Amino acid sequence: SSSFVSRSRASCPLHPPSRGERVGGMSVPLHTWGSLVNFTGEQKDFASETADYLESKEVYDLFGHLLRQVILNQPENPIAFLQEQLRHKPPLRVCVVGPPGINRSKYCQQLEQDYKIKHIHVGRLLRQKKELREQIESGTLVADSIVIGAVKAEIAKSAKTGWVLDGFPRTKVQAQVLALKENGFSMDKVILLNTGEKVIRERFIAKAVAAGLNPEEREDFINTRLEQYQRHIISVAEFYKNIVRQIEVSGDDSVFDTVMNTVRSSLHVRPYSNAPYRSHRICVVGPCSSGRTTQSRAIARNYGLVHVDLAVLVRRFQQEQGTLVEGGTPAEYMTDEDLCQLVGKRLNEIDCLRKGWVLDGFPRTAEQAEFLRLNHHWPSRLIKLTVTEETVLARMESRKVDPVTGAPYYKVPQNPVVAGRLITADFDEPAKIRERIAIYDDNIGGVLQAFPAVRFAIEADGLITEVSNAIAEKIDEALPSELAQDAADPEA
Repeated sequence: SSSFVSRSRASCPLHPPSRGERVGGMSVPLHTWGSLVNFTGEQKDFASETADYLESKEVYDLFGHLLRQVILNQPENPIAFLQEQLRHKPPLRVCVVGPPGINRSKYCQQLEQDYKIKHIHVGRLLRQKKELREQIESGTLVADSIVIGAVKAEIAKSAKTGWVLDGFPRTKVQAQVLALKENGFSMDKVILLNTGEKVIRERFIAKAVAAGLNPEEREDFINTRLEQYQRHIISVAEFYKNIVRQIEVSGDDSVFDTVMNTVRSSLHVRPYSNAPYRSHRICVVGPCSSGRTTQSRAIARNYGLVHVDLAVLVRRFQQEQGTLVEGGTPAEYMTDEDLCQLVGKRLNEIDCLRKGWVLDGFPRTAEQAEFLRLNHHWPSRLIKLTVTEETVLARMESRKVDPVTGAPYYKVPQNPVVAGRLITADFDEPAKIRERIAIYDDNIGGVLQAFPAVRFAIEADGLITEVSNAIAEKIDEALPSELAQDAADPEA
């Protein structure tokens, strides 16, 4: 046979199987999944061992990085060029942008020290030009052509060592020039620091007072700077949407270390070589009401990843198919084939490929885990949230669903219109909850067996912050395979 054969007799998603049978009958052609079922036993073993090696050693990522450099540089002698690439640390290239007064330079200076790269302070470069001082003091932006020329000259000096651009690009035109192929590099990351307007104004006032100036006389300057920034930053962020990482910064400088750690984790590079780690690819699994979505959102926010919410994909699919029932049908009652098709399509979109992802509620079966393996979507971490049945039932007592949006609520929403239409979904009744837990318990073992090197169990009965901290420790802790590759600095 050229297909995976389900052991389940549940062909209809609305009729769950009995205890002990796997959910999700499917029959997927060989060319769809790259199945190994036509191979001999020896061929299967070799193919599986090869895939394990290529993924664990990040060979796909290595060759992807090298291929990108060849395409960008188009050397006359590709072999010699690749040899040179492997001998030296790849230069790290980062842009840090943010509103005026957010103290960008402090973070850039720390990056310069940490990664031994050149700190290119664009504002300082421009202020060195006497003819621009009056314009800069007025708060208006210097012409793109002038800024671009100054920046390109500095970048050329640091081409081999890498750099962090402080306050550039400030306009979409500048962003487009920075991305031109003729510049011979691809951006590693754009860090966008965010804070509230109140904080920005307070910092400007403090800075003016420290300089012996009257803050009221600088009001027009502050307004102009903010207006210029807000006018352009949206288009810059949209241009870099697949590599930008937005980080919130409070007004208190005491959070510098916390923000700096977030910046470092966003760069996601190896400590010795500056070579990029593969993007985070994190699966979060657990029974219903285990806190999967809450934790997945936190992971996506803290690490700059794309949150791929299976429940959202399922609801959208059911709407398109005209099979959506009031309250929605949980993923447990859908076929593996449908779920794999939905997830595979989403993970292959450009934002997931460039930023990395956190997959909320998938894989749920051994077949779904095998789908990830065969399609080169191996997770870098598999987080299993463990909760007791009593905890799940207690949490689900307060759960309501908006039949219009499908959004779940555990507290009464402030919007009275939304609050008035909330319902208890059929699948959230106690008997159905126990059935869903049983389905999860029957299948999770096969999922864990598929990725033994990256799986971690986290107790999720406690406070949300405690669970988040435990998950962060497992994400930040290097795997043995990663430590082995970083064991020595080849240029030391």
